[in-house]
Amino acid sequence: MNRTLAILLVTFIAAPAPAGNAGMQSKRALDIMREVDNKLLTDSQSYDGAIEVIDAKGKRVSKSWQFWREGNRGNSKILVRFLTPAEVRGVGLLTLNHPNRPAEQWLYTPAIQRDRRIAPQEKSQRFMGTDFTHEDMEERSIDDYEYDLIGEESFDGRPAYKIKAVYKDRGNTQYSYLYLWVRQDIPATTYIEFYAGGALCKTLRWDDWRQVQGIWTPLFAEMKDLARNSTTTLRSANVRYNIRFEADWFTLRNLRRRP
Repeated sequence: MNRTLAILLVTFIAAPAPAGNAGMQSKRALDIMREVDNKLLTDSQSYDGAIEVIDAKGKRVSKSWQFWREGNRGNSKILVRFLTPAEVRGVGLLTLNHPNRPAEQWLYTPAIQRDRRIAPQEKSQRFMGTDFTHEDMEERSIDDYEYDLIGEESFDGRPAYKIKAVYKDRGNTQYSYLYLWVRQDIPATTYIEFYAGGALCKTLRWDDWRQVQGIWTPLFAEMKDLARNSTTTLRSANVRYNIRFEADWFTLRNLRRRP
């Protein structure tokens, strides 16, 4: 979720909305996000990811990983293991997401045969040279955010809702707030703007939507870091849902296994 930042300042002058109306907009926004979550509800998921990181000078670095998830937003287990290039083969990240409290994360480095827990102050650091941070690799519950429906605003030629989201646990996020564009036809979140200190810092876009086992699935994602002026793209293949894992799949023991 980089950065030559051109800032467009637009001033809106409007009478303040009645408190009741603001409450209705917040409830409507939460209902929209719950509908998005319900449409994506699956017991598990796996895919093969092809990653390309492009820095400010145009240098490209390719990586690949395998991704596995069990459970759903806010109460899920996620394992990511790199396959290429050779110097990162076997590096893995285990994330245990919990409702109403921060996720636990461990990073395993096969070169030193050691795993270590990611500290809270490391959550804003880049994950393995990509434009995703450790926090971006978490999967939080819809109910962990406060929402406000800003209005309807098309994105990429499709009608969408624009929603402001603020993480309730302010001390455990690097972001002040997010703006989300939710497609009205699917529905699904198709674009996010990330703000830190009130300034736009990153964007995340999903594209190449396909139905996989009846689930609308984006096979392409693009994270831009506006300060670094770098971009990370992720292309997914062999996406599968509702698969079964071994009992110890999402454990430190399995994290230490080489692919």
